[in-house]
Order: sequence, then structure tokens, then C-alpha cells
Amino acid sequence: MSKIAIVSASHRADSQSLRIAHHLNDEHLNGEANIVDLNEADLPLWDGSAATATVVAVQNTLQQADGFIFVIPEWHGMAPAGLKNLLLWCNATHLAHKPTLLVGVSASSGGAFVIAEMRGSGYKNSRLLYTPEHLLLRNVGTLWTGENSKSDTYLHERAAFAIDQLQTYITALAPQREYLCLRFKDYGNGMS
Repeated sequence: MSKIAIVSASHRADSQSLRIAHHLNDEHLNGEANIVDLNEADLPLWDGSAATATVVAVQNTLQQADGFIFVIPEWHGMAPAGLKNLLLWCNATHLAHKPTLLVGVSASSGGAFVIAEMRGSGYKNSRLLYTPEHLLLRNVGTLWTGENSKSDTYLHERAAFAIDQLQTYITALAPQREYLCLRFKDYGNGMS
């Protein structure tokens, strides 16, 4: 099975994003994914200085993964600053050419803006590969808690579909990743 890292992009304690990250791991990945909790990691703001031990630990976890699931809360129509900070600390060495499933999370009817934001940025220098499929988990406070079974069932099945696609992309691209990264010394940054 592929090594997947799930990034809970909320830097709030006891967040719904972290609950969803654990749910996806337990229900769809047999509990085998590594979860990076940005609240627990508490990464310092990137300022170009040397990485701290905490940053290096997160970088190593992501570098060892074959693919990612980013669980991203929508705050005021935006992705949290902590996720952008993570992408400044972790570059192509850790992330390049690894399929990534985006999961937008909202306490109400949002979530789509963070998907659009991540598809529009965050991949240029990291070279993340966002899968065509994504998930929008709305009214997340009651999702997968037994309070809304029709929605729970549909989104459970949709998550299984999206994660199966992610794993298919990982399997297909893993043998090519080393080749795809060969020219980074010549072209380290993506074009804008």
C-alpha cells in the first residue's frame, strides 16, 4: 500500500479538520496514513532562516510519503495561513510530483474557495500534483457523527471514490517520480 500523509491544515486545537483527517485515515486507509496536524506541529513562520527540529520532522514525514490528502478548513473564504506557511517550508524535495487530494471543510456551506485557492497557488515551486477529484465537506460539525445519515453515506462513498483515485495516481506515478525530479537543479522554480 502507498504511504499517504494527511495534512490537517487547521492550526486550531481540537479542530474539525483534524477529526476529519482521522476519520478518513481510519475509514479509508486502515489507519496507516501519517497525520500532520498543523496545530500540533506549530511551525514557526517561514522567514528564510534554517529549519527548526520541528520543521525538519514535518519535512521528513512529507518526503517519505508517496501522496497526500490536504484537509483544509475555509476561514473567511481562504485557506489558513499555516498551510501556506507549510508550503514555504516544504519544497519540491519533499512534495514534487506526488498526487494530492484536496478536501475543503466548512462549518456551513463553504469549502469551495480553498479548493480554488490551492489549485491556483501552492503548487508552483512545490510541484504538487492535485488530483482532478476533490471533496467538499460542508456542515462538518454534524458530518460522520450519526446526525445526518443520508449525507454521511453519500460523502463516505464519495471519499472512498476520491481516495481510490488518489491511490491509483500514486501507483501510476511512483515509478516516474525520480525521473520527473532530475532537472530541478536546472529549473528549481516553476514559471508564473
